[in-house]
Amino acid sequence: MLHRPRSSQNIGAAARALANTGAGSLWVVEPLGFDRGQAAKLAAGADAVLESMRVVRTLAEAVGDCVDVVMTTGRPTAGALSPPEAAARLSSRPGPAALVFGDEVRGLTNRELRQAGAVTTIPTVFKSSLNLAQAVMVYGYEVMKSRGAVLPPAAPEVPADENIFSLVRDRSRALLLAAGFLNPQQPDVILDELVSLLRRARPSRREAELVLAALAQLERTRIR
Repeated sequence: MLHRPRSSQNIGAAARALANTGAGSLWVVEPLGFDRGQAAKLAAGADAVLESMRVVRTLAEAVGDCVDVVMTTGRPTAGALSPPEAAARLSSRPGPAALVFGDEVRGLTNRELRQAGAVTTIPTVFKSSLNLAQAVMVYGYEVMKSRGAVLPPAAPEVPADENIFSLVRDRSRALLLAAGFLNPQQPDVILDELVSLLRRARPSRREAELVLAALAQLERTRIR
């Protein structure tokens, strides 16, 4: 929940953070001069989150159905939860739970913070505040982790095969002979060592193709 946010772009960026982490829905309390077009620019495709965003007039209305409310602050606060602790608490609740962020200038007031079930803060080094959307991203990521979300594995790289190594060897041979690097009487001795080095590096097919492209460019340059 964003309480009286001043920037429509921050609302859009917060929507993007939620779309990336799946941490929950977006509620906004009394946004000041909300401009959906500006929000969409920073949402970067998180249109579904913006479309489903709930806008309400008061904080009491926003948290009315919640079984727990955790509020954020940039001020040092005794007993404040860390982001992982806050995320674990919210994720363990049996019903709707809210994480409330204050506005970009003053944050939540002490009076508002006293209404929270718990208070949380993001530890910082030199400056005690973050951009609103950055803070949403930090907590969104922690909520995602606390739920045991499994990130999709990266697509496996296709390894270079022997056909590519043979092409690299053939193109390298002509170029290195022309450059005087290989002994014309026994060019294969050093050439085999170089190709063996490339093979031991276990490059992906794309990486080996980049080497081939570089060799092709060198050939064109030499011909000129």
